[in-house]
Amino acid sequence: MGLGQKGIFTGIVKREKGAIVLDCGNGPALELAMNGFNPAADLKALEAFVGKRVRVEGIEGSGRAAIFIDGIAAITVLGPPGRPSRPPQP
Repeated sequence: MGLGQKGIFTGIVKREKGAIVLDCGNGPALELAMNGFNPAADLKALEAFVGKRVRVEGIEGSGRAAIFIDGIAAITVLGPPGRPSRPPQP
C-alpha cells in the first residue's frame, strides 16, 4: 500500500517513545498521526485510545511507519478478539 491509498488497520494502540502507535501484530508498529495543527493536542486526544483494540481508517505513510488519519472520528474502538461487537438481540 502506498501513500494516498486509504486503508483500514486493526490493532492495539500503545505508547512508544513519546508517540502513540498502532501495533497490528505484523511488522513494526505504525505511528498515528492526525492532520491537526497542534501536535500536543493531537497526542492528548489519541491518549484516550491507549491500551484499546481499535480499527483505524487512514493513509499508510510511504517510507515512514505511520498512519495519517483525519481525526479521532477515523478510530473505532472494538471489543476483545473473538467476541461479538454487539450483544445478541432478544
